[in-house]
Amino acid sequence: MSNRWVAVLVALVFFGFAFLIMFQQEISYGAWFEIGDLHHETFAVAAATLGLGLLIGSAITQDKPNP
Repeated sequence: MSNRWVAVLVALVFFGFAFLIMFQQEISYGAWFEIGDLHHETFAVAAATLGLGLLIGSAITQDKPNP
């Protein structure tokens, strides 16, 4: 499996984690995103940003063939 697919899978895990954080906030507090209370939002934005960074990083690097 190439490194690009691994990065995509890990990014999907982080996107899913961000979604689950916001879903838990919707269930518990009744709002997906509250700008006044940045507790859950901080972790969700950080997870989504990490996933996006992984996708960008895997897109700009080249796969090197194994010797």
